[in-house]
Amino acid sequence: MKKKQVRIQDAIEIFEDSSDVVWTMDKEFQLTTFNQMFENKFKEEFGRAPEKGEDLREAYAKSWFFSVCLKGCERALNHYPTTAKHTLVKNGSFRVHEFVFQPFMDISGKVMGCCVWQKDITHEVDNIHRLEDIESRYSEVQKITNVGHWSWDMHKNEITWSNQLFRIFGQVPGEFEATFEALMEIIHPEDREVFNKDVERCIQKNELHDIVHRIVINGGEVRYVHQKGTVYYDENNKPYRMSGTTQDVTKDVLANEQIVQQNNELQNFVRIISHNLRGPISNLLMLAKIYEWGKDEMNDDIVKKIEHTTEALDHTIKDLNLSLSMKNTDKERFRKIRLAEVMKDVDGLLSEEMAKTNATIKTDFSKAGSFLGLKSYFVNILYNLILNAINYAKEDVKPIVEISTQATDDALLIQIKDNGIGMELTPERERKIFTMYGRLSGETLGKGLGLYLVKTQVEAMDGKIEVESEIEIGTTFTITFPKSA
Repeated sequence: MKKKQVRIQDAIEIFEDSSDVVWTMDKEFQLTTFNQMFENKFKEEFGRAPEKGEDLREAYAKSWFFSVCLKGCERALNHYPTTAKHTLVKNGSFRVHEFVFQPFMDISGKVMGCCVWQKDITHEVDNIHRLEDIESRYSEVQKITNVGHWSWDMHKNEITWSNQLFRIFGQVPGEFEATFEALMEIIHPEDREVFNKDVERCIQKNELHDIVHRIVINGGEVRYVHQKGTVYYDENNKPYRMSGTTQDVTKDVLANEQIVQQNNELQNFVRIISHNLRGPISNLLMLAKIYEWGKDEMNDDIVKKIEHTTEALDHTIKDLNLSLSMKNTDKERFRKIRLAEVMKDVDGLLSEEMAKTNATIKTDFSKAGSFLGLKSYFVNILYNLILNAINYAKEDVKPIVEISTQATDDALLIQIKDNGIGMELTPERERKIFTMYGRLSGETLGKGLGLYLVKTQVEAMDGKIEVESEIEIGTTFTITFPKSA
């Protein structure tokens, strides 16, 4: 018995520096050994130090902390090791404690007493609740965004799916065994080779797995999914795991396909209409040229109006065809274009307007002199914007147009600033002036295609155009091209 008590005391001493409360008692509930934390807790409860040999049943009955120990010790003394979690409330504070009641016996197996080990697990419980809350929120996010996550153990060839991923792939958890071969069976037969090659590329080159492909589920339903993932390697640089996300993008893909189809149909419609109008327009223009002018003033006036209307229609058809051709720009034709060379062509095109209005054009290309694109596009862009500045000049004020460039870390900018009449620029008006037939002002003549063509050409070269304006101050157009282009 003494040897057993020594072993128990040795074990108790191991926990002297621990924050856990540890003590032992015999089968008569008399205290035999305890650590410092038990002594501290006992003093806190009863205002005195514990004494070896005292009966603990009274302490168990009166203490809020030791209140769960009576039943636990009784079970341990009846050969039943017991673990119990207990939430204790004191002064509005909630703490969760775990009590372990372990019987200790002699050589014959007779219970000689009980060892009690108490541990404060509030922090662990809070972490579990916090983790459960995070998992619940993460599951909600996956459901809302229709995104699931997966992890592939390459050695075991086992794939772990989130619940949302089972829903995306039309499978039932517990009934479907996720392996790479099983996944390949779900992928559309025409997409399997491409998918497999992308996975192999990702593994061999340590690159991001990023692919959109089709899957076939529910006996024939086709869905589009966007797979993204990465590979993990061991200390020998051998791949052992791959994980990532899968998003159902069926609606987006089908919507994009519909937009492309409608756009193609619209372009074909415009081409057909343009082709069918070319003949009548040419005939009207030819008739105007062979008409004998000067014999009848009224007829001359009517034919002149017909000629002007026909020419305007002819220009409109040409502009429509030009805008369609620009949307299919071949970027392999892009070259480095110097704006100084572009301005030589623009000056020639605007020589007559500049002479009439005594306009001045100031240029500063010191911060960015070259841009990647098509020279004809840059000529048309600057020509239209400068012409607008001249057309919308203040009355009796010489037009001044300032063209400058800027360079940032990721973009090159061109700014065209004038001293014209300006305008009250609302977000809706800013949007409309770049649309087909949109105008800066309703007081001037024109088809309203100039800024639409400018925007189309800018976007064809991967740029964007913005406008700022203030009445009686002027207007500034800013064109931004990404450096990566």
